[in-house]
Amino acid sequence: MSSRTVAPRLVDLSSAALLWRRSKQLALQANRLVRWAATPERWPRPQLAPVRGLGVQVASHTVELARVDPEADPLLEAGKQHNVRLAAPAFDGLLLTPERPLSFWRTLGRLTEQAGYRYGLSLRGGCLTPSIGGGICLVANALFELAARQGWHILERHGHTMEAVPPLEGTLWGMDATVAWPYVDLVVAPREGPVRLGARVQEGRLRLTLHGAAAPRTRSQLWSENDSVVETPEGPVRTNRIVRRLVDVGTGAVLEERVIGENRRRILDPEARKRTCLTCGETECHARVEVPHPQVAAS
Repeated sequence: MSSRTVAPRLVDLSSAALLWRRSKQLALQANRLVRWAATPERWPRPQLAPVRGLGVQVASHTVELARVDPEADPLLEAGKQHNVRLAAPAFDGLLLTPERPLSFWRTLGRLTEQAGYRYGLSLRGGCLTPSIGGGICLVANALFELAARQGWHILERHGHTMEAVPPLEGTLWGMDATVAWPYVDLVVAPREGPVRLGARVQEGRLRLTLHGAAAPRTRSQLWSENDSVVETPEGPVRTNRIVRRLVDVGTGAVLEERVIGENRRRILDPEARKRTCLTCGETECHARVEVPHPQVAAS
């Protein structure tokens, strides 16, 4: 992978550049909404699974809501955990088949204050910024990892461009999915179906489950290739590729081996991980997010 520089940070952009950036985002949002309407079979509306017939648990995946590193802002961290609790029921009980993929945004809808979402931490334009619904990528990360390990079709997935949370020791690096309404989406579909997705937050953990009519006929093996760190003017950047091998459970035959994710991420040091619009000392930034204190505190 190349050592090309990353995009300019929001703090370095002029008001004119920010306006141009926002115009491009609006165009991308409109394009995705039009595609939803024009090709509903590609992004079907969510549908609940039947109560009976899908009684075999085929997989589960659990993640902690709380960060373990000391750099997390407590107010934005509380907002993230609230947002995940609020979002999880939208995914609980969904019917998914090879012909009925899961679209993160088609399922969840737009995150707004009116819907109850609060300020949490988001990675935006090379900066750590508070945003309504911030931290919701925790759900997308968990859904992507569950789908990848189950051998599902990865129809759309985008990796983060910054690493604000250091990876847990012993985990496969790069198993994440960033989302931005509605044009940066996560879209996955089971290889076998139908299945029922479960999503619950209990005791500080998000737990995802999959139930089907029978045990899966395939298993997956995942590993990282070309993992490296290069120095750039913006700091160290880590890259890798996530490769998956799909194996037939009955025969052991390899059915498929392919790259399901390519990652390129700027690694932030501990001081940078603590700097957000709430603590940043920049006074000329045109992209600063002003967070009403009572709203943040309420998180």
